[in-house]
Amino acid sequence: MTDKELRDYYDTHSMMKEGVPLRPVKIDFPNPRVLLALRMDEDTLDGLKQVAKRKGLNFSTLARMWLTERLRQER
Repeated sequence: MTDKELRDYYDTHSMMKEGVPLRPVKIDFPNPRVLLALRMDEDTLDGLKQVAKRKGLNFSTLARMWLTERLRQER
C-alpha cells in the first residue's frame, strides 16, 4: 500500500466506532534515556558495528547492552 493509499483510507475510515467517546490515557515511560556521547577510534567502532550486525542489532543498542551488563558485574 502506498502512502497516498494509506492517507486516502484513513481520510474515509474512522479508527473508532461511532458514538464511543474518547477518554484520556496516561502513559508511563519507565526509563527515560539520556544521550551519551562516546569518543572511540575507528577500529573499535567498526568492530562494534560488525558484531552488532552479526547479532541483528543496532550498534548503539549493543553498546548499551554491554555497558549495562558490565555495570551489573561491577556492582
